[in-house]
Amino acid sequence: MTCTRHAARILLLPRTATFATSAPRLQSKKSPYTQWYSDVAPAMVPVFLLGSAVYLGLQLAQTRLSHEKHMVEAMERVQNLEAEIDALQQSREKAPILPVSSSKRRFW
Repeated sequence: MTCTRHAARILLLPRTATFATSAPRLQSKKSPYTQWYSDVAPAMVPVFLLGSAVYLGLQLAQTRLSHEKHMVEAMERVQNLEAEIDALQQSREKAPILPVSSSKRRFW
């Protein structure tokens, strides 16, 4: 009979009574991690954006300077090759033209 009395007592208890002890504890204090993230995360957004902008700007400057250096080296190489072509053409114009000897021997 004690089991039925206990069961009857549980049925008579209101359901809100079981949650009444835990509700004020959750509303009164946040966890330390939640408090830390709610304080630090909004402040870190401008720092993140500024850092990303500086990084991308420096990367763009490095890429542009590298491309400019490559173009200067390519132009120097083209000028050297053009000078070499001019020198070879002048030496060919100054060289005497040798007559082609027509020999009576043929190799075929």
